[in-house]
Amino acid sequence: MTSSANAFQSGVSVRSVSKSFGQTRVLSDISLEIGPREFLTLLGPSGCGKSTLLRIIAGLDHADEGSIALGNQTVDGLLPRERDVAMVFQSYALYPYMTVAENIGLPLLMRRTRSWQRLPLIRRLHPVARAATGTIARDVRRAAEALQIETFLDRKPGQLSGGQRQRVALARAMVRNPRVFLMDEPLSNLDAKLRVAARAEIAELHRRSGVACIYVTHDQVEAMTMSDRVAVMMGGEVLQVAPPAEIYDRPAELRVAEFVGSPKINILPGTVRSDGGIDVPGGALAIQSRLPAGTAVSVGMRPEHCDVAPGLGAGGIHGRVRHRENLGSDLFVHVETAGEHRIVARSVPEIAAAVPPDATVTLRPRPDRALLFDRAGRRL
Repeated sequence: MTSSANAFQSGVSVRSVSKSFGQTRVLSDISLEIGPREFLTLLGPSGCGKSTLLRIIAGLDHADEGSIALGNQTVDGLLPRERDVAMVFQSYALYPYMTVAENIGLPLLMRRTRSWQRLPLIRRLHPVARAATGTIARDVRRAAEALQIETFLDRKPGQLSGGQRQRVALARAMVRNPRVFLMDEPLSNLDAKLRVAARAEIAELHRRSGVACIYVTHDQVEAMTMSDRVAVMMGGEVLQVAPPAEIYDRPAELRVAEFVGSPKINILPGTVRSDGGIDVPGGALAIQSRLPAGTAVSVGMRPEHCDVAPGLGAGGIHGRVRHRENLGSDLFVHVETAGEHRIVARSVPEIAAAVPPDATVTLRPRPDRALLFDRAGRRL
């Protein structure tokens, strides 16, 4: 299915949007630019304001300050149905008394027919209403075939699995050829196996449609695997907007680094030495930081960037193995250093077998992959 011509020009501009509920500030001066074909994910913990921002873009809520534009059109004064956006909710929002075909076709029915033409007898007998019903049925089947649910068109939502209901909700959004797709945690009710398949379906839907998509989730895997760019939100603010690789490798601040990545990034307090190296609990890092001696920093090290060696080797960080996690494809070693700081390092089976619990080890973080943050949490 292809979108209408104006959809290719319909990026989204969020301009200095703020929102409060009572005395609670939910959004603080949010500004974002989403390209016409871009898939942007709003990623953050529950309560950070990402769903509220999505509802403001859809017109379901109104901003206290700022404005929203779709393409070159400011839409603050438009009703949700006038904005030509399609929203997929976490709950799917399907009508249980309607068939799958009726649920998918409802947006088209409301757009292409008048209220009197929707009466059952009129729809069957009136030539204009009958023609509209026929084109709607063809568009519904096309959307259903794209998501492989055409065999379920006569069923009710209660007869479908969670994954199938999620596809119906996607088809209902897809059939409209909207200017923008808005998705509010659409996969949160699915099990792990279905999520993997659904992520691929949504990504493919976006590629085929060529329409901007704004996707809300607290799941970093969804954000990192589906997005062109990710906007990390916390406390009603956007902390960083960047491609997934940059969010992971070059986080703008400590909160972003700690939120993205599983297992979490290791963070140790450090002090810069006169030679540019950094002292940390249990040892030192051979990093040429170029910061003044005595500067206090936080050092971030991803588990895959920490090499493990048995025994007390020269240099590096010394500690004791407290736990090992064998996840099949990955094996993680949990090491306790001086001051009861914990570091998680990804290891290979051969090394992990040589470092049983309580064994003494040396960790050697890769200097070129270490991240330094100042006292305020900004990356240096």
